[in-house]
Amino acid sequence: MTPTMLGIFALLVVFGGALAYAGDWLGRRLGKQRLSLFGIRPRHTATLITTLTGCLTVALTVVGMTLVNESFRAWITRGDRILIELRENEARLKELQTRNADLQATNAKLQRAGERLGEELKALEREYQARLQQVRQLEAQLTQAREQLRQNQQLLRQAEARLAQARRAREALQQQIQAVRVQIAALERQQAQLRAQNDEFAEQGAALASENAKLDSENRRLQSQNQQLEAQNRQLAQANAQLETQNTYLLERAATLRRQLEELERATRELAQLANIRLTPIAVQLGEELARMVFPAGWSEVRVRQGLQDLLTLADRTARARGAVPATGQTRAAFIPDKRVRLVSGEQAEITESESLEAIQQNIRASGDSVAVVAVAIMNAAQGEPVPIELRLYRNRKVFDEGAEVARITLDCRPQSRPLEQVLRFLQTEVRERAIEAGILPRQEQAGAPPTVGETSPETLIELMERVRQCRAERVVLIARAAKTTYAADTLTLRFEAVPAGKG
Repeated sequence: MTPTMLGIFALLVVFGGALAYAGDWLGRRLGKQRLSLFGIRPRHTATLITTLTGCLTVALTVVGMTLVNESFRAWITRGDRILIELRENEARLKELQTRNADLQATNAKLQRAGERLGEELKALEREYQARLQQVRQLEAQLTQAREQLRQNQQLLRQAEARLAQARRAREALQQQIQAVRVQIAALERQQAQLRAQNDEFAEQGAALASENAKLDSENRRLQSQNQQLEAQNRQLAQANAQLETQNTYLLERAATLRRQLEELERATRELAQLANIRLTPIAVQLGEELARMVFPAGWSEVRVRQGLQDLLTLADRTARARGAVPATGQTRAAFIPDKRVRLVSGEQAEITESESLEAIQQNIRASGDSVAVVAVAIMNAAQGEPVPIELRLYRNRKVFDEGAEVARITLDCRPQSRPLEQVLRFLQTEVRERAIEAGILPRQEQAGAPPTVGETSPETLIELMERVRQCRAERVVLIARAAKTTYAADTLTLRFEAVPAGKG
C-alpha cells in the first residue's frame, strides 16, 4: 500500500470516529429536547435527524477528500476504469515479455549469421582484390578500344556524310524521274486525245466532202442571188447616205439641247442651295462634337452595346437642342449614315447603322483597354434636318497625374503690362497646346472656334489674379498643374502656383 492510500485510510478512520461521536452526541441532544418534525414522534424524529446528519457527514467527507486529494478524486471518478486498464496492461506486459523472448532468440540467430557473413565478407574482399587487378587490365584495354572507337566514329561520320549526299542526289534524281513520269503520262493523255480528235476529223472530212458537193451547187445559186442583192444594196446605200446626213444633224441638235439642259440643272441646284442658305441657318457644322463617352476595359458585350445606345441618345439630345430634327421614318436627329464599300471581289456592299455599331462594339472589346468614343458630325446640317455623324475611337490612357505640371509662364506683374490678359492668353494658347500634345482629346464644340481641353472657373481666375497682384516681385512664374488625375477623354481642371521668378 502506498503512503497516499495509508493517508486516505487514516483520514477515513478519523472521519468515521468523528461521525460516530457526532451522531451519538446529536442523538442524545435531540432525545433530551424531544423534538417533533412533520408530526413524527420525538424518538423517530431523533433517529431521522441522526441518520440525515450521518449521510451529510459522509457526503461532505467524500466531497472534501475529492477536492483535497487528487489520488482520491481519481479513484472516485475512474476507479473501475483504472482496474480494467491495469488488467489490460498486465496482459499486454505478458505479451511483450513473450515477444521480447522471441526477439532475443532471433537476435542470437542473427548474431551467428553475422559472424558467418563476416567470414564470407573476408573471402569476398580477397576475391575483390583479385578482380580489381583484372578490372585495371580491362580498363587499359577499354582505353585502347575507345581510341579505336573514336577513329571508327570519325570514319563513320565521313561515310554518313557521303551517304547523305548520295541520298540527296538520289532524292533529286527520283524527283526528276517522277516529274518525267508525270510529263510522260500527260503526253500519253494528250496523244490519246489527239488520236481521238484525228479519228473525229477523219469522219468529219468524209462528211464534209459529201456536203461540199452540195454546197457547190448551192453556191452557184447564191451567186445569182448575190448579183440581184448587189443592185438592191446600191440603192440602199444611196438611201442610207441620206439618212446619215439627217442623223448627224439630229445628233448635233441633241447635244446642243443636252448642254443647255445641264446648264439649267446646275443653275437650279445653285439657286436651291442659295435659297437654303438664306432661309435655313446651320444647326451643326462639319467636325463639331455632339457627345462622348468612356468605355472602361472589361465591360461585357451587353454593357458596351447599351453604352453605344446611350452615346447616340446624348448626341440626339445635343442635335435637337441646336435645331436638328429626325428624318422621316427615323427616331433620332443624329444618325450614322449607311456606307457603301467595295469588297475584295470587286462587289459593293452596303453597311447599315446597326452593322457599324456591331463593328465598333467588337473593336472596343478587342482593344483590352479603356476606350473613349466621340460622336462627330461628318457634314453640315441645317435646322430642321438630321445630322449624320460618325463614332471615333481613342485609347483613354492616363495623361496627367495629380499635381503634374502642364505648362508655365513668366508673368510681368506690373499694372501697365496687363497681367490678366497674359494669364488668359497663357490658358488659351500654351496650356491648350501642351494638353493636346500630351494626349488630351480636345472638344470641338463649335466649328471655326479653337478646340477646348478644360475649363477654369471665374473664382479660380480671380483668386489667381489676387495672388499675382499681391506678389511684390515684378516678374512671377505661373505654373499650371493638373488638379486631379486626368485621362485622355476627361476635362482638364487646373490649379495654379505663383512663385517669384528665379525660384520656380
